[in-house]
Amino acid sequence: MHVTTISTVILYWLQLCSAAKATSFWSSIHAIEARDPAVHDQRHQYHSSSQSSSHVYTQALGHDVATPVGHTSSVRCTHPVARVSFYTLTRAEQAAWMEHFQLLHTRGKSIFIKGGSYMDDLVMVHIGLQEEMHYNACFLVCHTAFLRAFYSLMRITGYRGREAYWDIEHDWPHGMHHSRLWQTLGSSSAHGGAIPSGPFRNLQCGVLPNTRKPGYSLVKPHFVTRHFNANWTHTPLVKGDMYSHHYNASLYTRILTARTYTSLRTLLESSLHAWTHQSIGGEMWLYSSPCEPAFWLLHAEVDRCWRSWQHNHHAWFHYDGHRRLQDAHGKTAIRAASLNDSIDFYGLFEKVKVRDVMHPRRGIMCFRYDRLLGGQLDTGA
Repeated sequence: MHVTTISTVILYWLQLCSAAKATSFWSSIHAIEARDPAVHDQRHQYHSSSQSSSHVYTQALGHDVATPVGHTSSVRCTHPVARVSFYTLTRAEQAAWMEHFQLLHTRGKSIFIKGGSYMDDLVMVHIGLQEEMHYNACFLVCHTAFLRAFYSLMRITGYRGREAYWDIEHDWPHGMHHSRLWQTLGSSSAHGGAIPSGPFRNLQCGVLPNTRKPGYSLVKPHFVTRHFNANWTHTPLVKGDMYSHHYNASLYTRILTARTYTSLRTLLESSLHAWTHQSIGGEMWLYSSPCEPAFWLLHAEVDRCWRSWQHNHHAWFHYDGHRRLQDAHGKTAIRAASLNDSIDFYGLFEKVKVRDVMHPRRGIMCFRYDRLLGGQLDTGA
């Protein structure tokens, strides 16, 4: 992709948000495409072996590395991008979404590994930050920033469509195994394995987590796998209702009425989020799960639940609990969470602060849901 094309994408996005001025966040996107060494040379260490399988590891870097400090964006969001149910997208829009998801796998775009793709970079961030992004306060804020990175890269590949979420609130009463999503994204074979049908048939992923060294990535191309099931601890796995029996109307009442950010976060992470990862199986059991297209639609739905709670309580900047941070030696420290905490994707994008992603139309965010839980309108200023 030529620099002029990148500039067009950036200008298009900023016009959508009616930006007063571009932040340095966008210069980072430009640097990704240009593969400017200054963006990442000091943030990553590579260790390759002589083995023919081309084992490459990326270290989960500590937070003591000198990097630019994130700041509150000065962008004005007066024309938010629409984030809608995947089912609301027209067939042409769905096809465009899936086509550009495939383009994220184009080789030669990675800033982390030679010959890698944008998707490889996203997966390596998810693997490297597995401690920071899960089971602590950053789960919601880190994944909303991750979605922001995903759609920024989608725009760079030429995507011009709306953002999408998986309307699980609609699907679970009919059974997750009957979800229309599988008619579009392809399904799963009875015994698991590569995606057997649809536009993502035999989709490949370039990176796996190194189970012997948590936080490290193993560069190993493989098929993205699925194994639909109703209980991931049962042997043999049986598709069943794909965890639909866990859902009920009271779950959504509990989401909307949770008393604190932490109570909401723990509820979402252990229910809707975990059940969906577990029921799809295969790649979704691993920290390489961003290679699965449904991952991004799921996390947009988790985000919609969080934004519904914020709207219901007028709690746009309510944030509490603890953070898990890993240093360069792999040791995890736990401390109180703060709006001033940094979110750093190893130089994939500029480091920002938690407060920059707390509101869907402030900081670096500029989107609006077509509807929130229970049919509420996303009217927050």
